[in-house]
Amino acid sequence: MLTAYPPVLQMHGGGVRMYHNIRILAQQHGVRVISFVENERERELLRSLEGVCESITAVQRIADFRPHWLSLDPFLVREFDTPAMHEAIEAAFCEKPVDVLQCEYLQMAQYKRRGVFSVLTIIETQSDNAWAAFQKESDPSLKLKLFYRWMQVLRYEVSSTRRFDRVVTMTEEDAVYLRSYSPDVDIRAIPIGINPEEFRPLAGDPTHPLKVLFVGNFRHTPNVEAARFLVTEIAPFFPQLRFVLSGANLPEDLKATANVDCPGYVTDLRTLYERPNTIVMAPLFSGTGQRVKLLEAFSMACPIVATSIAAYGYPVSSGREMLIANSAADFRHALAQLVSSEELRTKLGMAGREMILKRLDWLQIGPRLLEVVNPS
Repeated sequence: MLTAYPPVLQMHGGGVRMYHNIRILAQQHGVRVISFVENERERELLRSLEGVCESITAVQRIADFRPHWLSLDPFLVREFDTPAMHEAIEAAFCEKPVDVLQCEYLQMAQYKRRGVFSVLTIIETQSDNAWAAFQKESDPSLKLKLFYRWMQVLRYEVSSTRRFDRVVTMTEEDAVYLRSYSPDVDIRAIPIGINPEEFRPLAGDPTHPLKVLFVGNFRHTPNVEAARFLVTEIAPFFPQLRFVLSGANLPEDLKATANVDCPGYVTDLRTLYERPNTIVMAPLFSGTGQRVKLLEAFSMACPIVATSIAAYGYPVSSGREMLIANSAADFRHALAQLVSSEELRTKLGMAGREMILKRLDWLQIGPRLLEVVNPS
């Protein structure tokens, strides 16, 4: 398995998904992992895989930032094209036979090799994101650049998916999108799961003050946009509520205010979800894929307000497991409903937990991940 980022639990949703994918595969197969790392902290985090898989090799990522005018390949290819990765893969193939090569993230598709059954995992559809960025831009010169970038990413994503024996997406929405370009490719939507025993509801304490929680790694642009939305469009209208923005790499211009706290990276996120008085909000207006932050909130029976985009990959409907909101007015109305009704908060939280138990437990998803790597 080749990974663009460390497949560990302590970084982001993609890392969580990769860690459990490796854990499940290793129950029946010998799994060797080669992962890019950016620094010594990430190299140290990889040690959490010791004893889980057969071996783990770290490769320092050194991006090529030189200008490549009129290149047909998007920057994400050069960003992850490092000689040391080619050498590590060659050494792994020489060491012992390889039955399946699994590439995690589109940028790792460049390392596909002939003659071996290959699986590509698309964590989120990059060309769809590039199209959305192009549509939102109003400046003519920037719009032209974004159009060219969209064409680069679309060409690369479509051609890459057609080269692999199987492609895995996190949501059916992403699978449908890719199938529209490559109807003959074996594309399977397999959601990210969770261990509901690990993320189980804390004992409810209605005396805890109400709070609004948003969790995310702020290196991801949609998370930054969501945090700014909460600070500017929601928090000022609810001065009596405490808003908590938790996650690493928070931009400097997003700072704590009278009712906004920014605790940074929290080691154990479970401590943040104090049901029924923690209201999780996910005002994500861009991006694709599945949002792990909602998995944890659902599993811990917290009420959720999120956009339709944030709910991709979840078998939910508004008013049953969560509330869907797609504008500032919608979010403010939904939050007011939840603030005024503990009964509604509890009802949504328990329905979300039930959905996790029925559909998104790793015990149910695991067999599908094992089936993906079976060439027959």
